[in-house]
Formats: sequence, structure tokens, C-alpha cells
Amino acid sequence: MISSQPTGGITAAQQRMLEEVLGWGQERPALPPGLLGALQARLRASVRVPRSDPDAVSLHLGAILRADAAGGTPLHHDRDTVRGILLARAFARDVDARHSDPLDRLVARLADELAGERPGDPSSASAWLNAAGADTITHLRQELVGVLTDIRSLWPVLDQVHLQVQVRPALRVEVAPGPTVVTARPDLVLDSNRVDDRARSLVVVTRTGMPRPREDQRRARATALLSALATGRVPFRWVTLHLTDGRAEWEDLDHDILLDTAQHVGERVSQLLAQGRPPDRPTAEERR
Repeated sequence: MISSQPTGGITAAQQRMLEEVLGWGQERPALPPGLLGALQARLRASVRVPRSDPDAVSLHLGAILRADAAGGTPLHHDRDTVRGILLARAFARDVDARHSDPLDRLVARLADELAGERPGDPSSASAWLNAAGADTITHLRQELVGVLTDIRSLWPVLDQVHLQVQVRPALRVEVAPGPTVVTARPDLVLDSNRVDDRARSLVVVTRTGMPRPREDQRRARATALLSALATGRVPFRWVTLHLTDGRAEWEDLDHDILLDTAQHVGERVSQLLAQGRPPDRPTAEERR
């Protein structure tokens, strides 16, 4: 189980999050025999486009899923996308820090980090932050502190003695020779220190904008797939957490869902490769 008991008491909302979403105290499912091998084989078999280009190709998960979305995801930034990036990062950092940092300082520090990441790229979140006026930045930080205060009332402090809390781990999975790799960065991966024949990790993907149920579900499933293949640790559950209202949607480990997801991701990789060498450009979600 995920052992996650706060040291200074717990609210009813936090208790529900522990029990209903994080599965605190629940028995973890046994790993289906040969699941990791089957997922890797299905994913590789689904990438059917031959490539003569010997150079490596790296595809962000966002670019792959964008092949499904009508109109795609814009690659420019504005206040809403920067707000989403900072909110997602601040949430994950606050979980890792066990709610110990003052939120105004946490948000200010992350805003400074983001501003310095890619200041020379005019399409980046860094450029937007550096061009925004002082009043705009102040109001944005105040708004984020208010949202994060509400999130703290819902999300419990996690016991990191028995639990590994991974903040935005860089996942990389080779899907074809070349190599062709798929990358992703889930907001959080929570995992037990125990190593046995049970699925014990939990993948959290956050959303900060308007819910898109089908896209959100596909993103969470695909992120769980990549987490399993990149780490060898199969998640017992994958969660989409809507930070603006605290809603959580989740699915438990299902052999067929992950196999279908591997097929879907492989087909989307094939689609992008068939269009020629794809640009290694993340979406606003991936830039978090």
C-alpha cells in the first residue's frame, strides 16, 4: 500500500484523497504475467513506417497525442498557459516538499526559474514572463497562491520514508531503431520502496485548463504506459488531477487498456514519421 499519514492531523478531504484516489491501505494488484514484455512488443510492432534516416528522432508524448486532436495544441504562450505551467510545477514541488515552503516564496521561485529557462525563444513561456509587466506577474502569483492554498486542503502530506515521490521524472522509451524514442514528464509518480510481484506505482497527470475527457484519458493512459516501460514499474493506477477544482479521475491497472494504448501510441508515432522528420517541439503541457 501507499503509506501516507500526515504528521500534524488530516482533514476529511485529505482522508478521501488518501483512500479513494491514492488507494491508501488497499491491497495492490498482482502483475499480469509477461505484461511489460507484451506492452513493449505491441508498441514496437505498431510502429510500421520504415525509416532510412539514421539520425535519432525524439517525439514528445504531447506531439503524438496532438495527432488525434482537431486543430492541435498551439505552440505559443499567453497568461493562461503560463499559469498552467506554474500551477502544475508548484503543485508537484509542494507535494515533494510536504507543504513546508511558504506558497508565495514557492511560486516566486518557480516563476524566476521559468523566466530563465528559454528567454531567447520568443515562443517560450520564459519570453512571455519576461515581457509581462510587474502588475501582471504580481496578480498571477497571487492567484496561484490562492489556488495552491485550496489544493493543500485536499492533498495530504505524504510519508516519504516508505514512499518515493518523483517530481516530473524524465521518461524515455525507445519504440523503433534509429533510435526513435518517445518522451514524457508526468507531474508526479508515487511508488513504494517494496519490490515484489505487485503493481505499486501511481502516475499523476495534472490538468489546469478546460476538461477534455477523451484527451485527458488518453494522456493519462499513455503516460502510465511510458512510465511502466521506462522504469519497469507498472502502475496500479493512473490519475488525472484537475488542479483548478480538485477533481480527480482515475483508472486502475487493466491489461487490455494498456495494450490498446501501446497500439494507439505506436500508430500515432507511425503517422508522424510518415509525414517526414517531425520537429522535437513540446506542447504547453509538455513544457511544464
